[in-house]
Amino acid sequence: MALAYVGGFPQVNGLRNAELVDKVVILVEKYSVHAHCLALVEEIIADEYPDYNGIFEQQVGMPVKEYITKVRLHKAEGLLEDTQMDFKEISKMIGMNGYFEFTQLFKRFHGVTPVDYRNQLYKQG
Repeated sequence: MALAYVGGFPQVNGLRNAELVDKVVILVEKYSVHAHCLALVEEIIADEYPDYNGIFEQQVGMPVKEYITKVRLHKAEGLLEDTQMDFKEISKMIGMNGYFEFTQLFKRFHGVTPVDYRNQLYKQG
């Protein structure tokens, strides 16, 4: 499940920019579980779109790296909600370089650690 991107596209180069955003979104969805997702996206996109990151950020409102993180964390939310998987295993499954990185990014974007997030789910349910 890819995160939706929001906003209209400018008239000048609009179709090309929309095409770029679509390609990046598809590639991120495909490769987000790989630790080197950004490098893979860049390898595929950069020749055709040298300023891909700037265009993507202008259209979507965030750089590709942040979008990758949000896609990964969205997948982590689902795993935290729907499974009893260990947090270290979840961090590996979503392409993070380790539990510490996963915990720090999750807390930055959600305001709570993955442990606290799961505990809140149990209290609600």
